Amino acid sequence: MNKNIEWWIEWVSTAILLVGVALTAYNVYPLGIWISFAGNVGWLIVGYLWKKWSLITIQIIISTIYFSGLINHYGVLG
Repeated sequence: MNKNIEWWIEWVSTAILLVGVALTAYNVYPLGIWISFAGNVGWLIVGYLWKKWSLITIQIIISTIYFSGLINHYGVLG
């Protein structure tokens, strides 16, 4: 039973996202955002590999929201 790289990225990213969502639900901030962001990047890669524009689009939007929240948290823009 040989799993390809797509399978690993898909399931590792899913696990990372679940951890990130749990941390965010328990207000572990900003760690939950960082971890969720990493999981979304993994799913963005999966979307690209699968050539699924709906998946690519939603992951870009969600990652942008997480990234803007991190910028706001760290006060990078002012």
